[in-house]
Amino acid sequence: MSKYWISLINSISEYFAYRLNFFLWRLRVVIGILITYFLWQAVFQNQNNVFGYSKTGMLTYILLITFLQGLVLSTQTHKIAFEINSGDLSNILIKPINFFGFNIARDLSDKIINTIFSFIELFFLYVVLKPPVIVQTNLFWLTLFIFTAFLAAFLYFEINILLSFIGFWSKETWAPRFIFSILVTFLAGTYFPLDIFPNPIYNILQYLPFTYIIFFPLKIYLGGAQNAFIIKGLIIILFWILILGYFLHYFWLKGLKIYTSEGR
Repeated sequence: MSKYWISLINSISEYFAYRLNFFLWRLRVVIGILITYFLWQAVFQNQNNVFGYSKTGMLTYILLITFLQGLVLSTQTHKIAFEINSGDLSNILIKPINFFGFNIARDLSDKIINTIFSFIELFFLYVVLKPPVIVQTNLFWLTLFIFTAFLAAFLYFEINILLSFIGFWSKETWAPRFIFSILVTFLAGTYFPLDIFPNPIYNILQYLPFTYIIFFPLKIYLGGAQNAFIIKGLIIILFWILILGYFLHYFWLKGLKIYTSEGR
């Protein structure tokens, strides 16, 4: 266990070495949230209810995306593709550590730092904007929100590692990750709740993993979600976690069979 703890601490220390990169990333997150926030402010200017959401509910949804981007969407799995292509993966394989355990520790460091800063940013946005927000005090909804947020983080972690495994077969991994980030931004509910889509589209989205990265936890936080919606969502997200876990193991073993490390 101490091996992974050291990996986590070392990854956290990297942020203090590349402070400008981290600052620019957090600035990008805040600017994105502000753009979406003021867009919905304008939509609700002369209306109290849009697409079944009150102004308070929608603005709470938008602001809490800051928190979920820190806890769920922050990741260091992009390093895996680089390590495969550069041959640095060999340095990990020869060590007495589990590859996936090492990357979980590395990812946790990213999530810890980003989550801490997301709370600071949320406080700053609340003080400056003074928005009407829903403060969830029901322990059941809060517990379920945190639980589903952690499930979403693990699901996102699995998807990103699978994308990085493309490095076993191709030197080009940036383009698939970029396309995926665009898909996540739109299909996960980063700009708006997914249930504002027409029912035929929303019914399809409910079976995709992206829905459970942002929209599902935030819908639960707002309270009032139907029991059928929660149970169905938990079954689907657990299904995707298990299926992706299987594919992770499969492609990891397949990738190792063709992995080469020239010059090492």
